[in-house]
Amino acid sequence: MKLTLKEKLLARVRQDPKGCWLWTGYLSGGGYGMMYFAGRQRGAHRASWIIFRGRIPAGKVVCHKCDVPACVNPDHLFLGSHADNAADKVKKGRCPRGERVRVSKLTATSVIEIRSLLAEDRLYMTEIARLYNVSPPLISAIKRGKIWRHVQAEDPAAPASAASTPATPSS
Repeated sequence: MKLTLKEKLLARVRQDPKGCWLWTGYLSGGGYGMMYFAGRQRGAHRASWIIFRGRIPAGKVVCHKCDVPACVNPDHLFLGSHADNAADKVKKGRCPRGERVRVSKLTATSVIEIRSLLAEDRLYMTEIARLYNVSPPLISAIKRGKIWRHVQAEDPAAPASAASTPATPSS
């Protein structure tokens, strides 16, 4: 006897103490449950939404309130645009920036130093880039406030914040 889509989904679910329905079948590289439905492989969280909530409007994505990619609990899911999903990621601190980016050559301290050097206007951006072993366009992006915006120069009267005091300076 053929299983319904709902039966297929529920057969591959294990509940965790936080209320997530964790997908026990195949997971994508990003940790999302994957299953075949409607003739092709799709996200199990999308299947869950369709089964329990209905169709997904064009231009919408199924997002996780719980931030667990393998969760297919419809109560943990919501619809949003790609922009909504990206904003949710940033709001919840799941978007690495600054020193949390694995390949970053700079630290918050080095960015403050770079800004200080830029403000002094005694060195060219290419010279500053060479000092910190980065590219001149990176220095330009820091100067224009396109990157490392979250790092603020420390106010001597204010207590040190974790965001602007790294463990080690850049070489």
